[in-house]
Amino acid sequence: MANIKEKISKLKKADLHSHLHLAGSQKRFSERYPNAQINFPKKYNGLPGMIDFIYGTLNTIMTHKEDVVNFMDIAIQSAIDDNVNLLEASVDIGLTRFFNDSIEEVIEEVLKLQDKYKSKIDFKPDIGVNKDLDIDKVYNYSLKCIDSGIFHGIDLYGQEAGKDLNPFTRLYNIANDNGLKTKVHIGEFSNHNSIEETIHILNPDEIQHGIRAVESKNTMELILKNSIQLNICPQSNIALGAVKNIENHPARILFDYGINITINTDDLILFDATITDEYLNLINSNVFTFDEIKTIHKNSLRE
Repeated sequence: MANIKEKISKLKKADLHSHLHLAGSQKRFSERYPNAQINFPKKYNGLPGMIDFIYGTLNTIMTHKEDVVNFMDIAIQSAIDDNVNLLEASVDIGLTRFFNDSIEEVIEEVLKLQDKYKSKIDFKPDIGVNKDLDIDKVYNYSLKCIDSGIFHGIDLYGQEAGKDLNPFTRLYNIANDNGLKTKVHIGEFSNHNSIEETIHILNPDEIQHGIRAVESKNTMELILKNSIQLNICPQSNIALGAVKNIENHPARILFDYGINITINTDDLILFDATITDEYLNLINSNVFTFDEIKTIHKNSLRE
């Protein structure tokens, strides 16, 4: 098994489901903020518990735009530490509140990070959109991000159930017209019907999580028919209580059904599992073989 760990550690990897300001390792965070007294829990009380931890604990450290830049910077460093050479991470447009409500300043900082690490990693930022953000701001900020030419995708997230997706249809059409990859968070906690509804309304290229698709063959068929990739984050699912344990993770069923899946980190600072860790956990728990992980790994590299 030590030999497999070494092989995985040396693999050039990709992380396609990551939120940039939450994607730094706890080790890198501690080095940057040595006086921060934060105990990261192993499990959170669902999505609301995670949000409470972010706003009640992490955001006592991330208080100024310099901190936001620090958090994003250590995220890219952490990806490099794990031999990730393709990082598609969302930059939350709501972070403009730390930048005098200027999306232009956010874009400028992202561009600086791209330039800083361009020789070490292929950093392709996504436009991160929270469903709860004022819709006028969503369009104002997102269109400026698209016009900047530095964003490669768009990712919609937030509460999965009970949210009207129709206001985002035009935005996703614009993103498509401009060649951006379209992603949506759905189906981690919400049922398979929500996944089907999302596909019909937004027609995404990729779904972040989507694990509840296993509830229905019709849903899995719809995913296959539309050639949608599922970017799955096992440790996130477990820590948030969406999945009981790694041994019973739905990724196995989805993979066997022929759906294209990838394995990713989601929020490394919260869940403390790198891509290497995720791969090893799946192998050690007999969810996937090493050869199957190599297939999934190849999918994630966009090959």
